Amino acid sequence: MKTPTRATGLHHTSAPALPPTGDVPPQRRPARTSVRHGQASCADYGCPLPACREAARRARRRRNQDRAAGLPSRVDPKPAAGHAAVLRRRGMAAQDIADASGISVTMIRRLLRPADLLPVPIARTTAEAVLGVALPTRHQSVRSPGRGLIGAAPAAAVLRELALAGWPATYLAAHLHTSTQTIAAVRDGERRRLSIPLDQRIHHLHSRLATTTPHTEGIRAADATRTRAWMLRRHPAGPNISNDGGRAPGLWPEPGIRRQ
Repeated sequence: MKTPTRATGLHHTSAPALPPTGDVPPQRRPARTSVRHGQASCADYGCPLPACREAARRARRRRNQDRAAGLPSRVDPKPAAGHAAVLRRRGMAAQDIADASGISVTMIRRLLRPADLLPVPIARTTAEAVLGVALPTRHQSVRSPGRGLIGAAPAAAVLRELALAGWPATYLAAHLHTSTQTIAAVRDGERRRLSIPLDQRIHHLHSRLATTTPHTEGIRAADATRTRAWMLRRHPAGPNISNDGGRAPGLWPEPGIRRQ
């Protein structure tokens, strides 16, 4: 009887893994892929699960039917991109849209890009899956609120408009449940993206404050004047002018922002 020897980490070598047998291809799934089981793309990576392989067969049958009917396999991405943008404005993040449509979140994020950065024509099945996602109602909460981010440019323009109207950052931060530093970073272009809940709160607050004035809300006239004057110096051409995020030299600190 042979005495077993103790394997050490220095000299132990394991036998190479045997390749899979049968008609199941080897797994080629990237380490950080967002494709989930049950999607046709998952089977393309070599997933052997029946649900993934069935999804791939359905997609293949659909492509063959479209080809037989003379329909193009790829279509213009603009209709799907427009619908995805409406879904995002209703509070759905890119991951929410991907979960509802069965499309990878990477493709959804590509559709949410600006018009000049949209992808090349996309698969017909992809466009139909995105267009088939129902719009949530105004009072319907999404399944996973706050999971995604959105571009900060529209919110930044709104915050600059409020500052030009005399609303101090301290007042806005208190009603948006955030910090004055966050308000300043978004407004001055230092943040390219922000959370969907904060973006929605900014636009809702802007709609509410459009019917009132700082004086009506109890803000001192001196504070409103200082905020307006600071903003005119910071953005003399108006609230929609982009900036590089830096502060112009020689300006006094913004009201409500503590000097570091």
